[in-house]
Amino acid sequence: MSRTGRDDVDVLVVGARLAGCAVAAPLARAGRRVLVLDRMAFPSDQLSTHVLMPAGTSELAQLGALRGILALNPSRVRSVQVEVDGVGCCERVRPAPDGIDFGVCVPRDLQDAELVLAARAAGAEVRERCTVQELVTRSGRVVGARYRDAQGAEHEVRSTLVIGADGRRSSVAALAGVWRPYRVSRNGRGLVFRYLQDPQPDGPLATTYCQWRDGTSIAFAFPCTPAGKLLALVMGHRDEASAARRDPEGYWDTKLAEHPGLRARLQGAEPGSKLRSTGETPAFFRASSGPGWALAGDAGHFKDPVTGQGMRDAMFAGRTLAEAVLPALDDPAAVDLATRVWEQERDRECLPAYHFSNIDTRVERQSPILRELVRESSRSGEPDLSDLFGRARTPQEIVPPTRAARATLAALVRGGSPRREMLTRVLAEGRRELAVVRELRAARFRSTTMVAGSDHPGASWPEAPLAPSDAPEAPSTADGDRPAPVEQVSA
Repeated sequence: MSRTGRDDVDVLVVGARLAGCAVAAPLARAGRRVLVLDRMAFPSDQLSTHVLMPAGTSELAQLGALRGILALNPSRVRSVQVEVDGVGCCERVRPAPDGIDFGVCVPRDLQDAELVLAARAAGAEVRERCTVQELVTRSGRVVGARYRDAQGAEHEVRSTLVIGADGRRSSVAALAGVWRPYRVSRNGRGLVFRYLQDPQPDGPLATTYCQWRDGTSIAFAFPCTPAGKLLALVMGHRDEASAARRDPEGYWDTKLAEHPGLRARLQGAEPGSKLRSTGETPAFFRASSGPGWALAGDAGHFKDPVTGQGMRDAMFAGRTLAEAVLPALDDPAAVDLATRVWEQERDRECLPAYHFSNIDTRVERQSPILRELVRESSRSGEPDLSDLFGRARTPQEIVPPTRAARATLAALVRGGSPRREMLTRVLAEGRRELAVVRELRAARFRSTTMVAGSDHPGASWPEAPLAPSDAPEAPSTADGDRPAPVEQVSA
């Protein structure tokens, strides 16, 4: 590919992180010409909780990045501990289908640099500090893009497919006319986290992801990279992100008092890094395929970090998109059909976890049914509720109606809350679950129907970072093509 004039490639990928590298590597490995553009230079940090269960570690392996990741000496996590209002269980994590039986937690500056190396090793060209300005269309189909490099010089790329893997504030989504998602759910929770040296670097907790649910708040401790380092995270009301910025240490002390399990886990640790926080993480689905373009990773779908599945899903989306379009890249019409089918399959894969995370973003006391499920799971230590976070089974497979009924009866017998209040909540949760199951079975494409108790209305959405109407008019190119916005795909 030439650095001057016009580049011609099979696939142009905008964004060189999880989804971008996951789609670029297999395509390049198969002999296709792949160009990846990113506005950042690597290594580059990213606000993220960066937790992977075995299914996510498996995606690293398929991408070709796992060897480099393991060279960073991450903790290999093989257990998950969950405690709900003092009732706890600890389970082994279920191995991925390829046999990988551990999760890793690698800060994004270290992790993403390894992903870029893996994409380059597979044969993809990755150009850093490049910003896409326009999509180029021909007869209503995207056929490339124009971008500026680090020196401000303009370049043009022609491709069979342009993939936006450039995150929630996707410029490709804005230029393709799909900036505003067709389905958005307001998140009631924020997240605040910091890094510390693990005060228990040699015991069983050094290979265990821990989660505590106390009152209306959730706390986590994740052994990360390099081994001996710990990521501690709390999720209360989204307004708490502002409180953490105003008084970091005062806020942290308050949360440790709310979560005695986390306080005990951090006992003896040095103060740690500064707090990082965000209170704006609405979940959404965007239209993610159209004539000549597709959106992968957070550009097309995002859900709350509480489930720890965002990074796995981004790599999954990139890899499966590559698999879908690879046989069709010599036929633009076939590519467009493949991306539309892929989008529907992605949604079918992600919708159960979307609802699960939406439910967890309601700032309310933990369900007595969940507490009984944890109590039941504690009797074996085998993979069970941890499958919720490992993506080994759907929530509906883990808690079928018979198990939910058994946990409900146990909660009613055990008491602890006024019976009328508990029955009201149980009935509401049952109605919500029935609505979720109905939606999953219907498999509607780009459904805008909100599920009461899961989807939360009232989410705000920012203005597009690069709206199509803002792009300056450009003269026709030599062969009659004109950079232009793409019509929005109806949702």
